[in-house]
Amino acid sequence: MRGKLDGSDGSLGSIVAGLNAVGSFWIIGLMLLICADVTMRNLFNAPIAGVAEMVAFSIVGIVFLQLAHTLRTGSLTRTDLLLSALEQRAPMAKRLLLVLFNLVGACAIGLTFWYFLPSLEVAWTKPDRNFMGNPGFFQIPTWPLYAMMAIGMLATVFQFLASARDALRGGRA
Repeated sequence: MRGKLDGSDGSLGSIVAGLNAVGSFWIIGLMLLICADVTMRNLFNAPIAGVAEMVAFSIVGIVFLQLAHTLRTGSLTRTDLLLSALEQRAPMAKRLLLVLFNLVGACAIGLTFWYFLPSLEVAWTKPDRNFMGNPGFFQIPTWPLYAMMAIGMLATVFQFLASARDALRGGRA
């Protein structure tokens, strides 16, 4: 693992761990909901309305809630072939490459967040026009999902910046 997991580097570690825990508990809740739906469908021929919509809605939110933790633990997919070669031959070049990787990641997610904010604002101010599901059967407003995505994006930007700082100082990033 490449990042600190004990939260000793301040409140960012606690926030990232908290968001990850929320996502994990959400997964458990979805599992219970799916099991209840299957049970109701098979035993009483009465499925729970909107389970498919809630699962689809939730998966996206969970991904964004857990993205910063994935980055923090070094589990974000990347190819380390060049980094491994640089570690022995040019450790400073490796550090600079990690700083660049993390700064580009922060900029990419930061731009995504910036251009995503108007969608969150519209979903918040006009929830009757921004929903998932079928009118008359099951509807869920999209603003909670968009809020989870925005929070996850912000946490990921800050984690990328913290990882860049750590790489610059010679720590693990």
